[in-house]
Amino acid sequence: MFTDLIQFPIESEKLKWESKVVVRDVDKEPRLHIRLRLTGTRFPLFNTIPFVRVGRAITHHVEIAEDGLSAHAYFDQALPEDGVVEFGYDTQTLLRFPRRYASNVVVRLDQKRLPEALRYQDRLFAPLIR
Repeated sequence: MFTDLIQFPIESEKLKWESKVVVRDVDKEPRLHIRLRLTGTRFPLFNTIPFVRVGRAITHHVEIAEDGLSAHAYFDQALPEDGVVEFGYDTQTLLRFPRRYASNVVVRLDQKRLPEALRYQDRLFAPLIR
């Protein structure tokens, strides 16, 4: 409805993200991920695949909350500093967040409390090789 009047991606100061390092099971093995929590609008559930992109880094692993008020995007790699954060479905970018990604605001886990096998979170913040 009214898609001819709306210019995508939509940018709004209401769109916010916060980030932290989390542990998730992948193939029954714990792994570290950078999780972006997106808020500021309703994220509808469709029969399409949601994605989040930060610069050139993209994930197709996005979980939308049941109430649709937030989305969690998981990355298992370093994200580009000052990368634009975008959200969409399939291949269409619908939202662009005004604040660019910065690793210095990511909440990190206490390294001492992590099992030895998970003490690699510094790799999630290594400079990207281009």
